[in-house]
Amino acid sequence: IELAEQFEASPVPVREALLQLAHLGLVVRVPDRGTTVTKLTRVEIEQMMEVRRHLEQMAFQLAGSRITPDVEAALRAHIRRMEEAAAKNDHFAMADEDFSFHRTVWKASGNEVLEKTLERLCIAVYAFVSLKRHAAGETLRSVVRSHKKLLTALLSSNAKTIRQGVDEHLVPDAVIPPSIAE
Repeated sequence: IELAEQFEASPVPVREALLQLAHLGLVVRVPDRGTTVTKLTRVEIEQMMEVRRHLEQMAFQLAGSRITPDVEAALRAHIRRMEEAAAKNDHFAMADEDFSFHRTVWKASGNEVLEKTLERLCIAVYAFVSLKRHAAGETLRSVVRSHKKLLTALLSSNAKTIRQGVDEHLVPDAVIPPSIAE
């Protein structure tokens, strides 16, 4: 009700929006208490990243054999927009393009279950890590470099190269800033 009043909206769309955010793992609904923003500990994020790394390896390997010129062009466009976000030190635009880059690969994998699983797993992590990176004042150039290397690995179509590329890209300290405390 407070949010509906604050945004001068009906309570129904606000309730629907909160349900969608809960489904994405960004908020937690507690019966008779309300809704709060999800809080993830460093251990929870590390565990999520471990699962993500294995699923990303699978997605990238599947996509490696299905890359079309259109998919490659889309991935390069995401990297260009990452470079623009880095030049502006825009952490939120960077996170959006980073997520979009990975979503493009997940879709190219041709495995809808894998794509949906990664989507669900990664939304909360991306939101959380993006906020922490911004708060820590991290530079974004390394994110761009990492995605360029990842794209090179993907385009190699070599399973071992792709697996190593994903492993390097998802090194825990590179993805989870050390400033995130439990």
